[in-house]
Amino acid sequence: MQSPVLRSTVKVAALLAGIAMAGAACSGPPASSPIESMAASLPAIDRSAGTGAKASLNEASGEVILPMSSYWYSDRENVIVNSAVAFLIYDCVEDAGFTVAPWGGGGKALQDYRFGQWSRPLAARNGAMPEIREVPGVLDEQPERPPLSARHQAQEAKCATSVGRAGLPELLEGLAGDTSLPHRITRNAVALTEHDSDYVAFRKSWEDCVAGKGLKVAEEGSWNLSSSGSKEDEIRVALLDLDCKEASGGARKPYDILAEYQAAQMKDHQAELNALAEEKTAAVERAKQILRDHGVADARP
Repeated sequence: MQSPVLRSTVKVAALLAGIAMAGAACSGPPASSPIESMAASLPAIDRSAGTGAKASLNEASGEVILPMSSYWYSDRENVIVNSAVAFLIYDCVEDAGFTVAPWGGGGKALQDYRFGQWSRPLAARNGAMPEIREVPGVLDEQPERPPLSARHQAQEAKCATSVGRAGLPELLEGLAGDTSLPHRITRNAVALTEHDSDYVAFRKSWEDCVAGKGLKVAEEGSWNLSSSGSKEDEIRVALLDLDCKEASGGARKPYDILAEYQAAQMKDHQAELNALAEEKTAAVERAKQILRDHGVADARP
């Protein structure tokens, strides 16, 4: 299975080094290989309990919204929260006697690519390469920061450690070491999808189809297909890949299976998830207030 969506996340330490607000680093759920999934102990989940749940796939941007997406920061919310944390670190640095020029900009987010390419417009432009979309920031991008003294850099690192997340949680899918309920639901849904009979049949039909077109899967379990390496051939292969997915039930089919497994698990945990949604809303609102306190407009589209 290919690496899933990589949500944009501004790493505060990198931001203070003068790079992150201009081009946010990405973090996201690690790829779950079939071997790892088979080794995992999966819960007994009846997918029919989630019947009706659908994934929303934006073919222009490459963004996928699943039932559990409500409990993670959106890419825009993540920029807002991380920007607020950065301003608190700036305050700490200024309190230590240094002048700080906040670094403006936005972030970037990678197309969800769990099951390879699924957007025909993006395939026609990028081939099999995932689309990278811009995420608006809360500040206009600023000129490059001047070089910092060693003492200034040391103080920024010290403040980044002391401020930490400032009580604002990192509600991002796939963070390393995350054992929270949303992470468990998402992880289980991915593994259950890989073992679902409809998914297995979809995958088999796709493999037979691409083989019939003379294409080869790059490696076992991968959704990547080999090409000559030229842009033209990558686009040709990506479009044939989509033809086979459509012939096998539709490129969105595995996402809808994944959505149903998420929804089926959510039913028994809705009270906990509601509390998490409230926590997320409160964190975003607090972050916006921090930005307002620092004279930053936070309502840009």
